[in-house]
Amino acid sequence: MVDTTELAVRMTLAVTMNRVADGLGRSLAAVARAADRRLDTLGLAPPPLDLPPEVRDALRDVFGHTIDPTSVMIRRGHVPGVPHRRAFALPGLIYLGADPGVVGTTSVDSVAAGTDRPRATPTLVHELVHIWQGRYLGPRYVVRALGEQIRLGRRAYDWRAAVAHGAHDAPAGHVAHGGHGPGALPVEAHAQLVSEAYAAGHDFAPTAVLSGRDHHLRAVEHVLIGLRAGDASTLRGRTV
Repeated sequence: MVDTTELAVRMTLAVTMNRVADGLGRSLAAVARAADRRLDTLGLAPPPLDLPPEVRDALRDVFGHTIDPTSVMIRRGHVPGVPHRRAFALPGLIYLGADPGVVGTTSVDSVAAGTDRPRATPTLVHELVHIWQGRYLGPRYVVRALGEQIRLGRRAYDWRAAVAHGAHDAPAGHVAHGGHGPGALPVEAHAQLVSEAYAAGHDFAPTAVLSGRDHHLRAVEHVLIGLRAGDASTLRGRTV
C-alpha cells in the first residue's frame, strides 16, 4: 500500500512533468508556426487545404463542436527540405505529408448519385484528433506523441493492445485521480482509434475496428462519446 506522503510526492512529480511537457509542446508549436509563416512568405509552403462544406459537416459529426477544423492551418504536403513525408500535427498547424486530406469530388452529378462525395481521409481525422488533444489535454500531447513513437515505433498506434494493457501503463500518481476510465488511451492510440472508427463508417478500406469484441466496442464508444463531449478522461496523462 502506498502511504500518503509517497502518494503526494508522486502527484507533485506528475503535475510538474506535465507542466514541463506543456511548456515544451507550446514552444515547439510556436517555432513551427513561425517557420510555416516564413515558408509561406517565401512561397515555399505547401498549399493550404480548403475543406468542402460536406467535409466540414462530416467532421462535425465526429468532433461535435469541440474543435473548429477551419481555424487550423492544414497544409497539403510536407515540410520543404525534410525527407520524410509523414503527416504531423502541432497546435494550430497540420502538415498532411503524402496524404491528400480530402478525397472525392464536388461535382453535382456525383453528389446527386451518392457517389464520390468529398470525404476527409482517416489521416486528416487522426491529425485533427491531435488538435483536439492539444485543446483538452494540453500541448503536452506533442511530447507524449514523440515519446510514444520513439519508444514503441508503429506499435504506438495499436489501440487494441493499449486497451488490453489498460491501467497497467498508468503514470505515477494518476491513481490519486481515479485512474484511467474505460478506454483511456495514450495519445497516438487514441487518435488511431478515432481514425479507424471514422474509416469504418465512411467506406474506406476495411478495418477490424468493429471486430465484435465487447471490450473493443466499449472502448470505441467511450472514446467517441468523450471526443464529442470534450472529455479528456479518455486520455492518459491527464491531471486534475
